[in-house]
Amino acid sequence: MPHADFSHFVGIDWTGAKGKRHAGLAVAVCEAGEGAPKMVSPPSGHRRWSRQDCASWLAGGLGRRKGERVLVGIDSSFGMPFVDEGAYLPGDVLPADVKALWAHVADLCGPEGDFYGGPFVDEHAAYYLRSRGAETLKGRHYSRRMRVPEQLAVDSGAGPCESVFHLIGPSQVGLSGLSTMAMLHHLNRQDHIAIWPFDDMTDARTVVVEIYAAAFAALGGHRGKIRDMAALRPILNRLGAKRMPRLGLDFTDHAADACVTAAALRQIHHDRKYWNPQALSAMVRRTEGWVFGIE
Repeated sequence: MPHADFSHFVGIDWTGAKGKRHAGLAVAVCEAGEGAPKMVSPPSGHRRWSRQDCASWLAGGLGRRKGERVLVGIDSSFGMPFVDEGAYLPGDVLPADVKALWAHVADLCGPEGDFYGGPFVDEHAAYYLRSRGAETLKGRHYSRRMRVPEQLAVDSGAGPCESVFHLIGPSQVGLSGLSTMAMLHHLNRQDHIAIWPFDDMTDARTVVVEIYAAAFAALGGHRGKIRDMAALRPILNRLGAKRMPRLGLDFTDHAADACVTAAALRQIHHDRKYWNPQALSAMVRRTEGWVFGIE
């Protein structure tokens, strides 16, 4: 099985925040086995990651040796709703497949702006609900649409999901997804990287999947934010980690989510059902993608 020989598992808690260095971007790695997840610091030497740092690290092989293979999970949307209305933004002329969508997003939100998604929202403001100061701006085409895997996550109880077009409140994910799509466009130029479920991953040394951190925490028996080591420890134990990460004063809920993601990927990656969800049709695969771990 092309998905059964990973040596390392990386969890990335992503952020769509404006700026260049992000407290909300955290990276953890697990080796195969039962060891503890370990936090990864930016190779640039900065204390905090930028999205460009992360993209360069992924493109450069994540510091892994020849022969090692890595499964990377990013807690962010890799696509936008399409199947429900037969278009990403009905009424606008946009491509009808996800890789062309990535290219369009990247044209507006490139690495020079640390992949910040704001320019895409400005260009297509009619489809978004957003705020400006105390004012709420509702685009004339705004609808709280969801992708197929997002709706399935809600219906199955895996966790709440927010529409990528709803940009108000702490649960908003739209800007995060746009920055990820811009980055994926650049990563997809690397022959050694496959992005699931869009690419053939047979010979890829790095496979990147979209994950939902809340669903992985639920696999570990937890709901809600992970606020301290006392909460993190039993989650990681249930996910197969026999030793705990040394977070100390660096503990944040973002670091905890990255650790849980890495451990969960290690535990479930060998299970065929997660690579072949029943609702992952050819249309969904081409236009929306999937959330790894959602059946």
